[in-house]
Amino acid sequence: MNWNYENHIITDEMIKNVKDVLKVNFPEDFLSIIKKYDGGYPSPNKITINENDEIVNNLVSFLEYDVSFILDIFEETEYLKNTKLIPIAEDPFGNLFCYDFNDGRSKIVFWNHEKINDKKFVCNNFAEFIQMLHD
Repeated sequence: MNWNYENHIITDEMIKNVKDVLKVNFPEDFLSIIKKYDGGYPSPNKITINENDEIVNNLVSFLEYDVSFILDIFEETEYLKNTKLIPIAEDPFGNLFCYDFNDGRSKIVFWNHEKINDKKFVCNNFAEFIQMLHD
């Protein structure tokens, strides 16, 4: 697993700010990757969901001025405001990989912006998500 990233410095204060605004507690495995590879592009970058390959373009960023800033994505995606879906990664087409906190767990789903009520289960946690990436 390789990451193409810009070496952002993500502080605990930046993480706390995002957590406070979104009112969620991110799992530690996700936060440890964000601290190292914030906004990074994974390689390999494909993930298979229901026999379809989807592309994980990049992780969201916790850096306020990044084009993939998690709070901007959340605010700009009207549908997400009324859900417990929190973006963690983007594909190149405007779709999102999100934590789904609806049942109190932190499972990961794929949300298609063209079919807003359609979310596909991906996996149970972030470590599993990373392990699913392939060429």
